[in-house]
Amino acid sequence: MTAEPPPGQNPYGSAPPPYGSAPPPQPGGYPPPGAYGPPQGAYGVPQQAPLPPGVPAPLAEWWERWVARFIDGLIFGVIFFILSSIFNSMFGPSLEDVLRGDVGSTFLPGFLAAIIGYGAYTAYDYVMHSKDGQTVGKKVMKIQVVRLGGGAPLAADQMKRSILIPGAWVLYGIPNLNFLVAIFTLVVGILIITDKPRQQGLHDKVAGTVVVKAPR
Repeated sequence: MTAEPPPGQNPYGSAPPPYGSAPPPQPGGYPPPGAYGPPQGAYGVPQQAPLPPGVPAPLAEWWERWVARFIDGLIFGVIFFILSSIFNSMFGPSLEDVLRGDVGSTFLPGFLAAIIGYGAYTAYDYVMHSKDGQTVGKKVMKIQVVRLGGGAPLAADQMKRSILIPGAWVLYGIPNLNFLVAIFTLVVGILIITDKPRQQGLHDKVAGTVVVKAPR
Protein backbone atom coordinates (compact mmCIF):
# COMPACT_ATOMS: atom_id res chain seq x y z
CA MET A 1 0.00 0.00 0.00
CA THR A 2 1.14 3.52 -0.80
CA ALA A 3 0.88 6.31 1.67
CA GLU A 4 -1.87 8.87 1.09
CA PRO A 5 -0.53 12.37 0.21
CA PRO A 6 -1.18 15.13 2.69
CA PRO A 7 -4.50 16.95 2.25
CA GLY A 8 -4.42 19.52 -0.61
CA GLN A 9 -1.38 17.99 -2.34
CA ASN A 10 -1.47 16.67 -5.91
CA PRO A 11 -1.18 12.86 -5.73
CA TYR A 12 1.01 12.94 -8.88
CA GLY A 13 3.47 15.59 -7.77
CA SER A 14 3.61 19.10 -6.40
CA ALA A 15 0.45 21.02 -5.61
CA PRO A 16 -0.97 23.07 -8.55
CA PRO A 17 -0.86 26.86 -8.19
CA PRO A 18 -4.06 28.47 -7.01
CA TYR A 19 -6.45 29.70 -9.71
CA GLY A 20 -5.54 33.16 -11.07
CA SER A 21 -1.96 33.17 -9.75
CA ALA A 22 0.96 34.10 -12.03
CA PRO A 23 2.94 31.28 -13.66
CA PRO A 24 6.22 30.39 -12.01
CA PRO A 25 9.26 32.48 -12.99
CA GLN A 26 11.52 31.24 -15.75
CA PRO A 27 15.10 30.20 -15.12
CA GLY A 28 17.29 33.24 -14.75
CA GLY A 29 14.72 35.31 -12.86
CA TYR A 30 12.97 36.76 -15.97
CA PRO A 31 9.17 36.87 -16.12
CA PRO A 32 7.47 34.36 -18.43
CA PRO A 33 6.62 35.47 -21.99
CA GLY A 34 3.46 37.55 -22.14
CA ALA A 35 3.49 38.35 -18.44
CA TYR A 36 3.71 42.01 -19.34
CA GLY A 37 2.03 43.67 -22.29
CA PRO A 38 0.68 47.04 -23.48
CA PRO A 39 -1.67 48.80 -21.06
CA GLN A 40 -5.22 47.69 -21.67
CA GLY A 41 -8.44 49.63 -21.26
CA ALA A 42 -11.92 48.28 -20.79
CA TYR A 43 -12.54 44.87 -22.35
CA GLY A 44 -8.92 44.57 -23.43
CA VAL A 45 -8.90 47.63 -25.76
CA PRO A 46 -5.51 49.44 -25.74
CA GLN A 47 -5.67 52.84 -24.07
CA GLN A 48 -5.50 55.95 -26.30
CA ALA A 49 -2.41 58.12 -26.39
CA PRO A 50 -2.61 61.08 -24.00
CA LEU A 51 -4.04 64.29 -25.46
CA PRO A 52 -1.78 67.32 -25.95
CA PRO A 53 -1.97 69.97 -23.21
CA GLY A 54 -5.13 72.04 -23.42
CA VAL A 55 -6.77 69.83 -26.04
CA PRO A 56 -10.13 68.58 -24.64
CA ALA A 57 -10.82 65.83 -27.22
CA PRO A 58 -9.03 63.84 -29.94
CA LEU A 59 -7.73 66.12 -32.66
CA ALA A 60 -9.30 66.12 -36.10
CA GLU A 61 -7.20 64.60 -38.86
CA TRP A 62 -5.60 67.12 -41.22
CA TRP A 63 -7.41 65.69 -44.22
CA GLU A 64 -10.75 66.01 -42.43
CA ARG A 65 -10.08 69.71 -42.00
CA TRP A 66 -9.04 70.10 -45.64
CA VAL A 67 -12.16 68.35 -46.91
CA ALA A 68 -14.40 70.43 -44.61
CA ARG A 69 -12.80 73.65 -45.88
CA PHE A 70 -13.10 72.45 -49.48
CA ILE A 71 -16.84 71.84 -49.02
CA ASP A 72 -17.39 75.31 -47.56
CA GLY A 73 -15.09 76.98 -50.09
CA LEU A 74 -16.76 75.23 -53.01
CA ILE A 75 -20.09 76.83 -52.13
CA PHE A 76 -18.68 80.34 -52.09
CA GLY A 77 -16.36 79.66 -55.00
CA VAL A 78 -19.47 79.09 -57.13
CA ILE A 79 -20.97 82.32 -55.76
CA PHE A 80 -17.76 84.19 -56.61
CA PHE A 81 -17.84 82.84 -60.18
CA ILE A 82 -21.48 83.86 -60.67
CA LEU A 83 -20.90 87.33 -59.25
CA SER A 84 -17.75 87.75 -61.33
CA SER A 85 -19.67 86.88 -64.49
CA ILE A 86 -22.45 89.32 -63.63
CA PHE A 87 -20.12 92.20 -62.79
CA ASN A 88 -17.96 91.48 -65.81
CA SER A 89 -20.99 91.85 -68.06
CA MET A 90 -21.85 95.13 -66.32
CA PHE A 91 -18.44 96.75 -65.85
CA GLY A 92 -16.03 94.64 -67.85
CA PRO A 93 -14.41 95.51 -71.18
CA SER A 94 -16.46 95.28 -74.31
CA LEU A 95 -15.61 92.99 -77.19
CA GLU A 96 -14.05 95.92 -79.01
CA ASP A 97 -11.83 96.66 -75.98
CA VAL A 98 -10.70 93.05 -75.85
CA LEU A 99 -9.88 93.02 -79.55
CA ARG A 100 -7.80 96.18 -79.05
CA GLY A 101 -6.02 94.54 -76.09
CA ASP A 102 -7.51 96.96 -73.57
CA VAL A 103 -8.48 94.79 -70.58
CA GLY A 104 -7.53 97.21 -67.83
CA SER A 105 -11.13 97.50 -66.66
CA THR A 106 -11.27 93.81 -65.56
CA PHE A 107 -10.16 94.84 -62.07
CA LEU A 108 -13.55 96.15 -60.94
CA PRO A 109 -15.61 93.01 -61.69
CA GLY A 110 -13.16 90.71 -59.91
CA PHE A 111 -12.77 93.07 -56.96
CA LEU A 112 -16.51 93.46 -56.44
CA ALA A 113 -17.07 89.70 -56.75
CA ALA A 114 -14.35 88.96 -54.16
CA ILE A 115 -15.58 91.61 -51.73
CA ILE A 116 -19.17 90.38 -51.84
CA GLY A 117 -18.62 86.63 -52.30
CA TYR A 118 -15.76 86.05 -49.86
CA GLY A 119 -17.00 88.79 -47.55
CA ALA A 120 -20.17 86.73 -47.22
CA TYR A 121 -18.01 83.64 -46.65
CA THR A 122 -16.21 85.40 -43.79
CA ALA A 123 -19.53 86.33 -42.17
CA TYR A 124 -20.79 82.76 -42.66
CA ASP A 125 -17.61 81.34 -41.11
CA TYR A 126 -17.93 83.59 -38.07
CA VAL A 127 -21.65 83.00 -37.47
CA MET A 128 -21.54 79.22 -37.93
CA HIS A 129 -18.48 78.69 -35.74
CA SER A 130 -19.93 80.99 -33.07
CA LYS A 131 -23.04 78.79 -32.80
CA ASP A 132 -21.56 75.33 -32.24
CA GLY A 133 -18.04 75.41 -33.67
CA GLN A 134 -19.16 73.84 -36.96
CA THR A 135 -19.75 75.01 -40.52
CA VAL A 136 -21.57 72.85 -43.06
CA GLY A 137 -18.26 71.26 -44.06
CA LYS A 138 -17.33 70.49 -40.47
CA LYS A 139 -20.75 68.99 -39.80
CA VAL A 140 -20.24 66.66 -42.75
CA MET A 141 -16.79 65.64 -41.48
CA LYS A 142 -17.97 65.52 -37.83
CA ILE A 143 -15.30 67.89 -36.49
CA GLN A 144 -15.57 71.19 -34.63
CA VAL A 145 -13.63 74.21 -33.40
CA VAL A 146 -13.15 74.55 -29.63
CA ARG A 147 -11.14 76.80 -27.37
CA LEU A 148 -7.91 75.55 -25.85
CA GLY A 149 -8.88 74.09 -22.51
CA GLY A 150 -12.40 73.31 -23.73
CA GLY A 151 -15.57 75.24 -24.44
CA ALA A 152 -16.78 77.33 -27.35
CA PRO A 153 -14.42 80.03 -28.71
CA LEU A 154 -15.01 83.56 -27.47
CA ALA A 155 -16.67 85.90 -29.98
CA ALA A 156 -13.59 88.13 -30.25
CA ASP A 157 -11.28 85.17 -30.78
CA GLN A 158 -13.58 83.67 -33.40
CA MET A 159 -13.62 87.00 -35.22
CA LYS A 160 -9.82 86.95 -35.43
CA ARG A 161 -9.92 83.41 -36.78
CA SER A 162 -12.48 84.21 -39.48
CA ILE A 163 -10.72 87.40 -40.58
CA LEU A 164 -7.50 85.48 -41.23
CA ILE A 165 -9.18 82.53 -42.98
CA PRO A 166 -11.34 82.99 -45.03
CA GLY A 167 -11.26 86.78 -44.61
CA ALA A 168 -7.94 87.03 -46.47
CA TRP A 169 -9.61 85.61 -49.57
CA VAL A 170 -11.42 88.93 -50.06
CA LEU A 171 -8.12 90.17 -51.53
CA TYR A 172 -8.32 87.67 -54.38
CA GLY A 173 -9.91 90.40 -56.50
CA ILE A 174 -6.82 92.63 -56.30
CA PRO A 175 -4.10 91.95 -58.89
CA ASN A 176 -0.70 90.91 -57.47
CA LEU A 177 -2.21 90.43 -54.00
CA ASN A 178 -4.15 87.36 -55.13
CA PHE A 179 -0.87 85.47 -55.57
CA LEU A 180 0.22 86.36 -52.01
CA VAL A 181 -3.14 85.25 -50.65
CA ALA A 182 -2.76 81.90 -52.40
CA ILE A 183 0.70 81.43 -50.83
CA PHE A 184 -0.68 82.40 -47.41
CA THR A 185 -3.51 79.87 -47.74
CA LEU A 186 -1.02 77.15 -48.71
CA VAL A 187 1.17 77.95 -45.69
CA VAL A 188 -1.83 77.72 -43.34
CA GLY A 189 -2.79 74.36 -44.84
CA ILE A 190 0.73 72.98 -44.45
CA LEU A 191 0.98 74.27 -40.89
CA ILE A 192 -2.09 72.22 -39.96
CA ILE A 193 -0.09 69.11 -40.89
CA THR A 194 3.32 70.04 -39.48
CA ASP A 195 2.39 71.86 -36.26
CA LYS A 196 2.98 69.68 -33.20
CA PRO A 197 1.39 68.65 -30.97
CA ARG A 198 -1.89 70.54 -31.53
CA GLN A 199 -2.00 70.81 -35.35
CA GLN A 200 -2.95 74.48 -35.27
CA GLY A 201 -3.07 76.68 -38.32
CA LEU A 202 -2.02 80.31 -38.00
CA HIS A 203 -5.68 81.30 -37.55
CA ASP A 204 -5.96 78.75 -34.70
CA LYS A 205 -2.86 80.10 -32.98
CA VAL A 206 -4.13 83.68 -33.17
CA ALA A 207 -7.58 82.69 -31.86
CA GLY A 208 -6.39 80.15 -29.28
CA THR A 209 -8.45 77.34 -30.80
CA VAL A 210 -8.02 73.75 -31.92
CA VAL A 211 -10.11 71.55 -34.21
CA VAL A 212 -11.23 68.27 -32.64
CA LYS A 213 -13.52 65.38 -33.45
CA ALA A 214 -17.12 66.25 -32.60
CA PRO A 215 -19.00 64.10 -30.06
CA ARG A 216 -20.68 61.18 -31.82
